[in-house]
Amino acid sequence: MKNHHIGLLGGGLVQTALANRLAETGRWEVHAMFLEGPLLSPKVQTARDFRDVLWLCGTLVLPSPVCREGLLLNAPLWSGPPVDAGQFLGLIGKGVLLLAGEMTPEFVRAAAAKEVAVTPLPPVEREEDWPELVTNYLERAGDKKVRPRPRDQGSPNTPLAMSTDSLASRAYQSAPIFWA
Repeated sequence: MKNHHIGLLGGGLVQTALANRLAETGRWEVHAMFLEGPLLSPKVQTARDFRDVLWLCGTLVLPSPVCREGLLLNAPLWSGPPVDAGQFLGLIGKGVLLLAGEMTPEFVRAAAAKEVAVTPLPPVEREEDWPELVTNYLERAGDKKVRPRPRDQGSPNTPLAMSTDSLASRAYQSAPIFWA
């Protein structure tokens, strides 16, 4: 991965442990959004306004579960007002690796509506296993053994140009027809 900025949005003590673990490796510039508290390492940069750092991050990690209910971000350590996931979904750039734990149907629909590709991570048996699951995934992704693939974008054997959801396909379908 070329971009070494990683953002963690929301979460509780387990997400704090993940932020600290990533910061301690020195491989990542870690930004915490909607996550605060005295247990965060001084190496973790906290952002009061997520828009100040979201654009920097090539990788974003959402907690597991992502939302408490509906679209409300699971952010028990955030002292600010409740966070609607729609606030940041629309600002996530193309090509950002977005890792997420358990997702509500509302979150899945909102991400699809904003055309945000979410890489779902498998559920963990114990909450304390979340940091290890994420760091293992990031190591494999950094070694290029893992390539994020948006869900529902054709089968793995379908060339992108043939996928009905590809950018070229959408451009062709929406191109104006000129009659001579």
